[in-house]
Amino acid sequence: MNTIDRNNNRNNKETFKSGQLKEIIFATIGISVLIGGTVLITPNFPIVLSSLLKLIEEFKGLKIENKKKIRHKVKRALKRLEKRKLISLEKKGEEVEVKVLEGGREEVLKYSIKQLLKLKKENKNWNKKWFIVIFDVPESERNKRDYLRNFLTTIGFQPYQQSVYIYPFECKKEINLIKKMVEGGKYISYFVADEIEEERLFKKLFKI
Repeated sequence: MNTIDRNNNRNNKETFKSGQLKEIIFATIGISVLIGGTVLITPNFPIVLSSLLKLIEEFKGLKIENKKKIRHKVKRALKRLEKRKLISLEKKGEEVEVKVLEGGREEVLKYSIKQLLKLKKENKNWNKKWFIVIFDVPESERNKRDYLRNFLTTIGFQPYQQSVYIYPFECKKEINLIKKMVEGGKYISYFVADEIEEERLFKKLFKI
């Protein structure tokens, strides 16, 4: 039983809201690559639609009863992503092949890392260390600074000070991917701390 199975073996039923589908689709595609040990540098990793639906079930630990309805919703969401030039869709016989384009690779990275960090948080006992990201972006590139702040907040980090973000579980691999792939990532530095000030507040924020 793999990591996803162990953590999501709940036999739930789910009706996906349309607003959640983009995150679910990108996370499902990305996490299947990251867990497989592939660095997500090549953006056009292909996956067929039927496999994507199966991965969504496994990834979310859900039993999708009305597969026809969910398939229709996923296809509509994919069409919207295609119009935004984040993915491409290509008919292959009876199947549809999904490829992530250059414009969508950071979205895949963001939502797959968000889920991986969430799984770490659910699975691990806290070892009383803090994992810290600091970035020093030049004023002339402040848009990259704002993007990094949004990216780190989305994947689960908490702001500690201006341009300083923390997480309570080891995430070096994930940060290295961000440094390689995200615009402005070259300005990131990664540290580990045994203690921080206001620790009680951050333990409460992270629910540890």
